[in-house]
Amino acid sequence: MIRALAKRLPHPLLLRLHHHYQLAQQSGLAREVSRRTGLPLLESLDLRSLKTSDTAFVLGSGPSINEISGDRWAVIGKHDTIAMNFWLVHPFVPRIYLFENGPRQGWELLFDAMRGLLQQRAADYRDTVKIVSEYEPLQSQQMIFEIPEAFRPHLYVGYSANIAARNKSELVAGLRYLRRTGIFDEGSHLPWHFKCAGSVVAAMSLAVRMGFRRIVLCGIDLGRAEYFYHDAQRYPEASSWEFVPKTQTHLMARRFAWGLPGQEAIVHFKREILDLAQIELFVENRSSKLFPNVPEIPSSLWEQLAVPATSGASSRS
Repeated sequence: MIRALAKRLPHPLLLRLHHHYQLAQQSGLAREVSRRTGLPLLESLDLRSLKTSDTAFVLGSGPSINEISGDRWAVIGKHDTIAMNFWLVHPFVPRIYLFENGPRQGWELLFDAMRGLLQQRAADYRDTVKIVSEYEPLQSQQMIFEIPEAFRPHLYVGYSANIAARNKSELVAGLRYLRRTGIFDEGSHLPWHFKCAGSVVAAMSLAVRMGFRRIVLCGIDLGRAEYFYHDAQRYPEASSWEFVPKTQTHLMARRFAWGLPGQEAIVHFKREILDLAQIELFVENRSSKLFPNVPEIPSSLWEQLAVPATSGASSRS
């Protein structure tokens, strides 16, 4: 009944109430997780110590990842990279890795697959900065309490918040409200990250906070629920994983009562946050549903990025 009444409030008031309630809830859960696990909070991390380039490549899990050439991977490896969730299947090791905590009940296949990956890739990801977020009430069995010991170095407990928005105008109003709070200002520390329509926006909001001048989205295809690891020749063990039917529209690309499709959310994030901060946004492959609203990275820019202007960029693979 309380939720039903809340939805009748004028959106500016609902927006603020929902935002502060969600922040308080997730902040409290994150602090309890940190206390129980001994893992540090994300807000304690100096983000400026991680940045080695002006360009961040955000690595998603769409099938277009398998079309990236060796030459392009060599360029990507010279810049900063932010990967998400089941990226662990891919041999390329990113500089920053974001993943979502989740309960086992109802998601046994996904839970066991992720737990196995955390164990298998622990040594490879030892020097990668890892950020976990999204918490349920802590009574249930959750991934955060089953993190292998070898995966814990440089692992931080973060949390996120979204926007209560049923349409474009409400999403834009929410983005403008959050912009005024300063969460998208460049800074050395991040108390929480904004998330809307999927982890890619969380990665982009982190990149904004870190002061990148250019973001390139790789594998953010937003078509059907197919992933790069469904290629049986490249990934024979993972290719059978089908957490939702492959023929369905990607979850991030669907419209919900309180959520716009990812391609719309990202375009509005670009216009309201990135464009005003003069941060360029590109897709690596024009097969993405974001194209042409988000342009494809030009070949001339690949040539420029092959010789990073900032020294100290690291290559990992």
